Amino acid sequence: MFARWVEMSGGSVGRPISPLDSERLQQEIDAYQSKLDDQCESLYKLANEARSKGFDLSETVEIPRAIDLADRAEKLLLDYLIAPEYGFEDPIPIAEDIRTLLKEKDSREDAAIDMAVKVAIQMHDRTGDVQKSIDTGLRVGLAVLTEAVLVAPLEGIGQVRVMNNLDGTRFVSIDFCGPIRAAGGTAQALAVLIADMIRRALNLEKYEPSIPEVERVKEEFGLYRGGLQYKPPPEEIEMIVKACPIMVNGEETEDIECAGFPEVRNIVEPNNTPRKRIRGGVMLVIGEGLCLKASKIQKHTERLNVPGWDFISTFASRQKKADDSEGLKKRKLKTDDRFMRDIIAGRPVFGEPNTAGGFRLRYGRPRTSGLAAAGVHPASMHAMGDFLAVGTQMKIERPGKACAVVPCDELDGPTILLKSGRYGRIQSAEMWHRVEDQLQSIWDNGELMIGYGEFAEN
Repeated sequence: MFARWVEMSGGSVGRPISPLDSERLQQEIDAYQSKLDDQCESLYKLANEARSKGFDLSETVEIPRAIDLADRAEKLLLDYLIAPEYGFEDPIPIAEDIRTLLKEKDSREDAAIDMAVKVAIQMHDRTGDVQKSIDTGLRVGLAVLTEAVLVAPLEGIGQVRVMNNLDGTRFVSIDFCGPIRAAGGTAQALAVLIADMIRRALNLEKYEPSIPEVERVKEEFGLYRGGLQYKPPPEEIEMIVKACPIMVNGEETEDIECAGFPEVRNIVEPNNTPRKRIRGGVMLVIGEGLCLKASKIQKHTERLNVPGWDFISTFASRQKKADDSEGLKKRKLKTDDRFMRDIIAGRPVFGEPNTAGGFRLRYGRPRTSGLAAAGVHPASMHAMGDFLAVGTQMKIERPGKACAVVPCDELDGPTILLKSGRYGRIQSAEMWHRVEDQLQSIWDNGELMIGYGEFAEN
């Protein structure tokens, strides 16, 4: 930013910044950062003094300060990195190791896998507790994947258990909970891969499901009424459940009970009470994780040469073949009405699926948007009855996820017909207010600006 200012201030001919200027500017940036740190520290001291008076539930400020991803991960998982029941009050230090791995590895995913295995081995050397070691390593890996800014490493994993196959061998079962949704499909699937890497390091066997266990997952998918980006058919569910080396388990989240396979071995609470209701975490991890993100997981399993994950390659190749076969045919935009299915009474609908008169798509990114946000002309916001305000979340047909609304006056506004018979496009909020009382109908809502990356990624 400073370099651009110097160039612009020099007139039409830009000049490079001298070493003296660079040094001075760096000193100003360092001084500014130091000032922010000092002020933040003084505010924390003041807040702790107020908390110490005992008027709040806690006598200290709960939110720890962190300087980067590694520091956040260490402080987020502090309670899991200690083992007081085994006499270890000091946490396993992970911040420096994470920083080193992030520099050495090509991607954050690789760093997360290596860090998870390393922490699990360290915890096992300390305690000898296989279950706690897997739990700690998995949470550390998930924290690195999600940049330690989401609740998924804490609340997305309920419990990690070591259970027995029919032949007596031990395998790993992970209870996934609803908050794992926040991590996204890729992190959900990678959590299973990380658990498998830890399992191998600790010499446990793979999961061998029985027929009732496979059929139970099929039944749950059939009964599940929650929103899933992808709902796999029974044959795909069977392929993944049978081949996955980790048992994708979960806590009961829905009121609906399974009638066909209510009491199944291994689908139980820690006290061996059977879980009869639908497990939402299982639906998310298998549907939106392992199924939907198979191609991304395949890259890691092939690069790391992980045995036992051939099913992911098979599934990813199926998806690729389907995409290739569609590419040879004449392309026709299919109507997607998913955003209309869960309409709540009282919520406005601004356009029907794939129908003229709604918003018109325009690729781009206004300065005010950012990720998963869409630009709308201010006149269109008024024309929609002022339901659309800055930051309003709107469900849209494509690319398939909701967007936050932000104003952008560079777009085309709504096209309207007045009672006098005049027809035209409104290009300012002031113009809309002048003709609002004369409005007969809105022919189209104007343009909706969405970044191309939202379509490419989603």
